[in-house]
Amino acid sequence: MKKLYSLIAVVVISASAFSQATLPYNETFTYANGNLLGNGNWVLQGAAGTDEIQVVSGAATFDGAGSDLQQIIAPVSSGSVYYGMSMNVTNITAATLADGGYIAGFNQNSTTFGGTLWTKRITDTTYKLGIEVRTAPGTATTWTTADYNINQVYNIVVGYTFGAGAADDTASLWVNGALVATDTHTGVDLNPINGFFLRQDSVTETPFITVDNLKIALTPAEVLAVSDIISIKNGSFVQNTFVTDEIKFGAKSDVKIYNMNGQVVKAASVSEFRALDASDLQPGMYIVTGTVEGQPVSQKILKK
Repeated sequence: MKKLYSLIAVVVISASAFSQATLPYNETFTYANGNLLGNGNWVLQGAAGTDEIQVVSGAATFDGAGSDLQQIIAPVSSGSVYYGMSMNVTNITAATLADGGYIAGFNQNSTTFGGTLWTKRITDTTYKLGIEVRTAPGTATTWTTADYNINQVYNIVVGYTFGAGAADDTASLWVNGALVATDTHTGVDLNPINGFFLRQDSVTETPFITVDNLKIALTPAEVLAVSDIISIKNGSFVQNTFVTDEIKFGAKSDVKIYNMNGQVVKAASVSEFRALDASDLQPGMYIVTGTVEGQPVSQKILKK
């Protein structure tokens, strides 16, 4: 009998390992219209609900109460891990709970969550985004100063960073390449992170949402720009992606340069066809963000 139990254990462990997504992980939801569950290793998180997350025209859509789905990843217990996605809230009228609700995040198991992304209705056409290092009542959520509009796509990135001690992890939120909120309130750290989930909590907490271009990675460079470069015109933003002493720009913009830890290391206003001194940057990969013709843009550069 012990041999049988051992064999079953090996089979279970092997199946679990096979279903783990290695990082970096990319999901474009290119499945037939219908339930997301069962496609691309998406599995239930917790009990099944009566309403499933759907695939519609190559994107995941959900709202209200229903099944939560997760993507199991190889465990992460140190450093940082990030998820990024393009997100569009299409209707928030019924999501009237004052504390808002969380719609995505990292999980340790089916009940222990962190790095959670929240929405909170402000008006029928606007909402705030929130971030929590460890899921708690909505009164503990760190909310953005800015309001966001329904029926507008935003590039969202959430980063979860493990601290050296207990209850000292942090979570950060970027919108369209700009860091907009960091949450540091104390709470039990995730140990480890085993997956990413999409959540349908209740009618008064979860608005109508569409998400696409999901990325999960260990460095912000792989997710800060969900659409690696939003091209307005060829070469209209950063003109030299391999940088020595200066960064050349093809458009006027206020720019921020992020290192691989998601920290702003340089910010400046640049003019069209002018260069920005980059001699003070250490060699390595960076993300440059700005706005061209009213659209947020971001581009990777390599400083030699």
